[in-house]
Amino acid sequence: MNYSEFEAADFAGDASFRAWVLEGTNAAFWESWIPAHPEKEAVLQDARALVLALRFRTNEISREEMEAVKGNIDQLLDEPVIKKNNERPHRQWYYAMAAAAALLLFAGIRYISQRETPIENTFVQTGFGETKIVQLPDGSIVQLNANSSISYPRKWTKENVRAVTLNGEAYFNVSKSPAGLHPKFRVMMPQVTIEVKGTAFNVYHRHDQVKVLLEEGKIVVNDSLDMKPGDMMYFAPGEHHRLQADPAMLTAWKQRRLLFRDTPLINVAQQLEDIYGYRIQFRNKKTEGLLFTGSGPADDPAVLLKAMATVHQLKMKQNNSVIIFE
Repeated sequence: MNYSEFEAADFAGDASFRAWVLEGTNAAFWESWIPAHPEKEAVLQDARALVLALRFRTNEISREEMEAVKGNIDQLLDEPVIKKNNERPHRQWYYAMAAAAALLLFAGIRYISQRETPIENTFVQTGFGETKIVQLPDGSIVQLNANSSISYPRKWTKENVRAVTLNGEAYFNVSKSPAGLHPKFRVMMPQVTIEVKGTAFNVYHRHDQVKVLLEEGKIVVNDSLDMKPGDMMYFAPGEHHRLQADPAMLTAWKQRRLLFRDTPLINVAQQLEDIYGYRIQFRNKKTEGLLFTGSGPADDPAVLLKAMATVHQLKMKQNNSVIIFE
């Protein structure tokens, strides 16, 4: 949230700010943010006064009470307000109060609306060895890799950011600013959020790791990291860095190919387990670090397994989904 551009009415309508003023929550954030933005001192004082003057709780307000508040706002805008000493107060202050009240009124209406009409999500999942193409409500296309899933609101609106939650791997081709919908598009994962404005990119999210390859356009990761076409980034808990890898390796799955170049066998095995549900074991731990270069059709992983055994002269035993190299 970019609070640096907020005015008093904006702060008064912000849920986090109101919670801090009225309940003392979110104190750590606001007590560190305020000293860092001394130019907002006067604005914050006005906003605090607005919240205290208009204090009401949106989760308890009734429709009748909201109508009464609306009536008071209309009266405030239409009639002059005179103090007891017949001095006319600053008109801008009352317009600010009306604006803040309107924001809070809208928040109350939206809360009741959401409570009465729960948001319905669409959930799409692929099985082991399966890929799927999904068209989102805005026309964006998502190509899901095997053993992956996405979820998103069934109905998209102009007011809410277009958002998709990803688990696994997917390639996104996002529609830019579709008519009647919010211009922003986000891909959300537990530790990484990607903000998009019309672009094409690949996202891998497994085992607390995220790999992002941007092919077209521009994306912003976690509200701070800009990526340009051709950039590849790796994210893990507490770290992120640029990848020195072949982009073709990250997107070969789109062409239904498995592609590895100088990849340790243990990493090849992990990908095969993720995609096909295999359980791969190496009798000799030293074998796990041997490097493998090869390619095969994604529809027939047995080709790649045999190639791994042949290149390093290993014996392979398979019992259903369990594969042992020795």
